Amino acid sequence: MSFETDSRRHPEVQGTAMFKLAELKREWGQLSLYDRFEQVVTRIIMLFISAAILDSLVLTAIRLISDFQLGFAFTEKILLQDIFGSVLTILILLEFNHSIALALKNKAGVLQARMVVLIGILVVVRKIMLLDFKSATPENLLGYGGMALALGMLYWLLGAKQRDPGN
Repeated sequence: MSFETDSRRHPEVQGTAMFKLAELKREWGQLSLYDRFEQVVTRIIMLFISAAILDSLVLTAIRLISDFQLGFAFTEKILLQDIFGSVLTILILLEFNHSIALALKNKAGVLQARMVVLIGILVVVRKIMLLDFKSATPENLLGYGGMALALGMLYWLLGAKQRDPGN
């Protein structure tokens, strides 16, 4: 998939490349020392996350191919949960990288509260989806439910603040 295809699907990141060097060179002189530091560190973090995404993707593909060779044994719950957990981890990493790219595009702080909460929700959902309900205690289930509810409410409240800028 080319970058142009991605920018059409996501207009909020249109023209955003991890190394948008021409624009960065043009603005570099106007940036404070800390802003320059943040720009460099942010791009390095994006590289690290991208490397983690590629590593996870390759390892998941290798594991999936070896699991397919097992035939019907592949349908065992543990094997499917392992693959599904790996795919969800890749999606969480992609969302994290995407939020950093948006922050660079919008010239906002690297960590936006709403994006951090969204990633937290994804992590809790991943944990719940992979949970072995046979061995889970009621306390564990209440804890996960409370976390999901609290993060969902926080995400909604942060979104309400963005929808009503008068406050």
